[in-house]
Amino acid sequence: MSAEPNVDFNNSHVGRPAVIGIYGLPGSGKSFLLNALSQIHRNNYIFVEGSEAISRMVPAGLEAFKTLDEAQKRPIRELAISTVVADCLNDGKAAIITGHFMFWPGAVDQGHSVWTQQDRKTYTHIIYLQTPAEVIQERCLNDNSKRRPELSVEHLRRWQQEEEMHLRATCYESGIIYYALNQDPAIPKVSELLETFLHRRQESHILQAEAMLDSIILSQARPFVSALVLDADKTLSAADAGHLFWEHVHQRNPVPAKRDYLTAVFGGPLGYTSAAFLQIALLYEESVDQGTFTETCSDVAAQISLYPDMASLLQKLRSSDKCAAVVVTCGLRLVWEKVLERHGLLDTVKVIGGGPLTGVSTTSGSNQVITATVKARLVARLQRHHLFVVAVGDSVLDLAMFAQADRAVVIVGEERTRSRRMEKELAQAIREGRFSAHQAVLARDTPPRLNTAALPLVHLSDPGFLNSVLPGYSVPVLNIIQLTEMRSSKILATAMRDAASSGPLLREAHQRAAKYLALHTLPDLLGVEEYMISHVQGHQVPGVRIAEQERTLVVALMRGGEPMALGVNDVLPAASFLHANRPDDLQPKHVAEMSTVILVDSVVNSGRTVIDFVCRLKTLCKAVRIVIIAGVVQNAAIAKIEDLKDMMRGQRITLVTLRLSENKFTGRGGTDTGNRLYNTTRLL
Repeated sequence: MSAEPNVDFNNSHVGRPAVIGIYGLPGSGKSFLLNALSQIHRNNYIFVEGSEAISRMVPAGLEAFKTLDEAQKRPIRELAISTVVADCLNDGKAAIITGHFMFWPGAVDQGHSVWTQQDRKTYTHIIYLQTPAEVIQERCLNDNSKRRPELSVEHLRRWQQEEEMHLRATCYESGIIYYALNQDPAIPKVSELLETFLHRRQESHILQAEAMLDSIILSQARPFVSALVLDADKTLSAADAGHLFWEHVHQRNPVPAKRDYLTAVFGGPLGYTSAAFLQIALLYEESVDQGTFTETCSDVAAQISLYPDMASLLQKLRSSDKCAAVVVTCGLRLVWEKVLERHGLLDTVKVIGGGPLTGVSTTSGSNQVITATVKARLVARLQRHHLFVVAVGDSVLDLAMFAQADRAVVIVGEERTRSRRMEKELAQAIREGRFSAHQAVLARDTPPRLNTAALPLVHLSDPGFLNSVLPGYSVPVLNIIQLTEMRSSKILATAMRDAASSGPLLREAHQRAAKYLALHTLPDLLGVEEYMISHVQGHQVPGVRIAEQERTLVVALMRGGEPMALGVNDVLPAASFLHANRPDDLQPKHVAEMSTVILVDSVVNSGRTVIDFVCRLKTLCKAVRIVIIAGVVQNAAIAKIEDLKDMMRGQRITLVTLRLSENKFTGRGGTDTGNRLYNTTRLL
């Protein structure tokens, strides 16, 4: 998939502090909320009353500011918000600031926005207080501390609707996370939102999703052999549950301007980042606050029918105890659970997906923020359970899991609803060798995607396809991750193949290539974990590292494998490291506490050496996960490693290589990799 904006789950960039705005009409409770939050979170944030920040920029204070025209006010407002940012950077804290987006005096027909370009650039999150107009009017009339204009309830309601609509649109256009709050009291919900905005990380959702997946896999009395991982919207059915959901919301709520929120968010600066999916989750959470979410999901689910071929496939899986079927969707989990339940499939097909993060729970767990990266991580998690994984999807958000899976199937629906972006990025991924895939055309009288040479046709009811996911299919021993066609791999491989390179220069090239392979694959294979680090601004922030390093052993197959093994060790600094000339150099004490052993060699020619080491490892510890990392692997070696099928008993070996080669040449003397690495060719 093409690169997305460099924005994390908390909508922050390097050097950009979090600034959360509390917005709403005068009298909506902004100042009261700010004061209450400052008592609860006194030392955690910078608390700023927006009018006071402006007042400090004008020598004669706020009253003098009010006498200026709009052109004179704008630079003062921009200076005030810039000063808040400077305070955040100096103190290493996020800011919470009250503010106004629009003013609408009763004497004029239309309100006017007072937001500046600096506001757009500065705010990372906005919470809008949707206090009822009747309550606002009463507060304004009874407020003895400030002079407030007397406005009718109808005027206040129109002002609030206009302001909320335009502020939401501006936030989506500017990449600002937005939430409209209509709860009273607001303090508990705002505290919860601050926790989500600033302290919860995408990694926590990944870990929860992995835990849900583990519980699905481990709940089976007999071990699964394979797994079918499916997207939901436009994959299980022609329907898009998200768009149907908002159609229902707009039908119930006659808003003057009905906006396509999903397109506005994903089409804005956030793209398909985790911050964008957090924004969508918050949108659904707003409907939970209004008490309409579950009912709307039920109405939407009643409109959706599965593709007949998909329903037939999932029904066949019900009779299998060897294949796990899991729907992993960025969309609405509750809708798809209800759809599957109506088709009698929910007992065997489980759903991990999105929706509001609080306020709605089901018997099968909580909602998560699901992204393309999360999907790929869950496929990798299934492979860590030694399952053969078939990934089925239809969109660019499925490309990463296609690349991770053992087999990929692209679902093709009606031509008029297809994504042009998917067409382009799918073709590019296949052309670059990221994965190979088949396509299943499920819509009637519909032409296939791309062409059937690049994307061969498959029918979900074909015995060949069924055999790949149902019991009886011969699962390959090797899960092969090869980066042969990637441009970065070709650059790294060039330095390793260059006959002019030898000694330290060649060893450095091998070490660089191994670091690249390890960083590219091990986070998915081994998982990642959060840990606290000291930020340059002086406070503690969470960092991420590869998990289970203390239970990982890196084995350098001597002597050609040592430079690459050192590169792997650079990425796993807490892992154990062992030099091994022969398989019996591996002793029981070396693997007793290990969950993963990584065998590293520069070249795998016949495969005999790694096979001997694999056999030794299975003798010492049957449960250990084995990963082989090599610079180049000859295709002939793969077939020989596959002969270990009986010994592996359903467990799989992951083979990671920079390059697969048809070349059967085995180096001797001056062409031997070991001699080139250590400048020993002249000693022969």
